[in-house]
Amino acid sequence: MASLSFHLIMRSGPTPGKSFELTKSEIYIGRDIHNDVVINDAEVSRKHARLVIQAGGYVLEDLGSTNGTFVNGQQLSAVYSLHPGDTVQVADTIFRFADPQATLVAHKWPKLKIERPARHVLVNAEQVELSAKEYALLIYLDDHSDRICSKGEIAKAVWPEYRGGVFDYQVESLVKRLRQKLEPDEEESHFVVTMRGRGYRLVKA
Repeated sequence: MASLSFHLIMRSGPTPGKSFELTKSEIYIGRDIHNDVVINDAEVSRKHARLVIQAGGYVLEDLGSTNGTFVNGQQLSAVYSLHPGDTVQVADTIFRFADPQATLVAHKWPKLKIERPARHVLVNAEQVELSAKEYALLIYLDDHSDRICSKGEIAKAVWPEYRGGVFDYQVESLVKRLRQKLEPDEEESHFVVTMRGRGYRLVKA
């Protein structure tokens, strides 16, 4: 039997904030109702991924899903040993792998705050200086954080003066610059998450 301390906490998806306690040696994630973690989304395979207890922790394995399984923004190509604070993404649903007994989790997970009247952006209570376009991108993503924002939508919102003359690489470059200023660890996307082939989504909590 697995330790009762591990959880998958939904950061974005059908029920944000919902916690799934991992109490079995094998945990299945997928669209089928017989899975331990059920995600009712057509982009999720019937049996999408599996967590297996090993050496006191869990490893994550993609089960040949159509759209892949991602950890910290990177698509899985092999079995991965999960660590507290890791993000697990299945289609549009994002989980945080957590161990409530691990005190490092609280320190690792950053907090984003946007103070609109003053146009201040804070990460872990420290102000971040953004350019006008970076701030416009962040506000647009924040206003539409309940869904994925396509590159075309972002281009129209951030560069209204160009009227359709914005290329994908310009959007990608702006997203990259915003991430470099917001993310404590450039290797992990805590806030601006890429939804492969579909666009970007802002996750604040």
